[in-house]
Amino acid sequence: MRHLKDSIAKRWHTLTISPGRCREKWSSPYGQTEELFHNIACRDCPEFDANKQQCSVGFGTPLRKCVVASIEAHFYDCAGKDCLEIGFGRFKLAKNLILRSGGKWTGIDPAQPKTRTARKNHGGYGTAAHIPFPNNSFGRVFGIQSFEHWGQKAAVGREPSDYADCLAEIARVLKPGGQLYLDAPIHFHGHEMFIMGDLPRIRGLFSAGPWEQVVMQRWRKDFSPLDRYPPNQTVLREWPIEISSYPAEMLSAAREKGSVWLLTISAVKTA
Repeated sequence: MRHLKDSIAKRWHTLTISPGRCREKWSSPYGQTEELFHNIACRDCPEFDANKQQCSVGFGTPLRKCVVASIEAHFYDCAGKDCLEIGFGRFKLAKNLILRSGGKWTGIDPAQPKTRTARKNHGGYGTAAHIPFPNNSFGRVFGIQSFEHWGQKAAVGREPSDYADCLAEIARVLKPGGQLYLDAPIHFHGHEMFIMGDLPRIRGLFSAGPWEQVVMQRWRKDFSPLDRYPPNQTVLREWPIEISSYPAEMLSAAREKGSVWLLTISAVKTA
């Protein structure tokens, strides 16, 4: 019953949230800027209900609530932008905000049949390493909960992709001055650097190539006064498969004390 209620709430939110409402909520500064990161503690997030001491996003896990909040914060104004989503799946909040705010949406996903050819303003087959569009095709490229899987060893039905190749391919299809947005869970699943929360390593992916204005946001790393969200047993079983570059004591600490949170990265292709 709870799953059904969450599903209905998710669908209703996805269908009804408006760009104007998101603008009201997110256009003012939020969170705290630190030396290398922008930190959005739960108590400082516009989605936090101080009276009830809870997140006001009415569905999903703590991670999914952060994903919803970040999408609202980053996609409420896409007027005139041609946007490409990598790994579009079934969650349509970003797509709907793009379309409602006057943008255009195209999607590629490796889970789509290869016979479903990708074309502008539709969804079809494609991967981050092989984007089936010409150079300078899009003003914005984004991936929601897909970035961590590109180089994953336990990827089902495909070989891991090289992150440098994927980011070079994204840069190829982005117009000069175009925007990139990616998000990924930390201490959850995917490539080992995301499981271990190795932020310098993740940030280093953007040190080469045509990237500027790189901003990393940490959502829910500081979860007080909400509860810790530990990695579950399903993802913990994948960790030994993925992790090979970190000592056992770091893995044990992440397993015992780690709390799942959301990392977002935005960047601009140099003009």
